[in-house]
Amino acid sequence: MRVSKISATLLLLGISGLVMGWTFKLNHLMGAEQIFNLGAMAAVVALLLFIGDIWKSSGP
Repeated sequence: MRVSKISATLLLLGISGLVMGWTFKLNHLMGAEQIFNLGAMAAVVALLLFIGDIWKSSGP
């Protein structure tokens, strides 16, 4: 399976956004919800791209 660079980059950015937003929430800093939501959205988009990459590579 070959994963595209954009999928991997989005997944890493999404996960880092989730972790950063979660950390900010624990410290009650402003902007935590927006960072967490952006990270979650990026992670979901990246996972969908990964699914597309898997389906493309598992051809007949």
